[in-house]
Amino acid sequence: MFRRALALLRLRCPSLSTWAYAWLTLKHKWYVYQAGRRTKAPLWRLIIHDWSKFTPSELPAYGRQFFTLQKGPPGEFEAAWLHHQNLNPHHWEFWIPRSAHDRSSGQADEPLPMPEHFVREMVADWLGAARAYEGAFPRRFGEWDFLKKKLPQMRLHEETSALVFRVLREVFPYDVEEIEALEMEMLLR
Repeated sequence: MFRRALALLRLRCPSLSTWAYAWLTLKHKWYVYQAGRRTKAPLWRLIIHDWSKFTPSELPAYGRQFFTLQKGPPGEFEAAWLHHQNLNPHHWEFWIPRSAHDRSSGQADEPLPMPEHFVREMVADWLGAARAYEGAFPRRFGEWDFLKKKLPQMRLHEETSALVFRVLREVFPYDVEEIEALEMEMLLR
């Protein structure tokens, strides 16, 4: 009964939704830390992982989006998500420039290669999100429906893609054939 009352109160009280999301983010960070030890992500990256979610630019909007019936003003969550992507280089979207500079040989909207330590943190983030939001770490790659669906939709530089699949093979050594099949499918697109 107490949990139900708290849930109803949280839906109607925005400040509680902010605290609820902060708690969920702390749990997510713990799971990312655990997963990051498996992916060999640098300790410092695991410690500072997702700290921007605790800023005023993100926390209230995330809390309203995930824990209330009353959503914030139009575009509030989208702005918070963009802020998060722009401040956190473990997100693949961080590595896609929106415009080109006249002194640059790169093109707008073309993914740049991600350094390996950010790729390892990104995979740890995906694993930690599975644990925090779905209730368990994926035990096998074949059970990880979210990633098998989302990975082909991600716009990754070919070097980044190769690194992602290398880290996945390290984390799931018994699922190499299935991982390589997805990798080949993505290369053929």
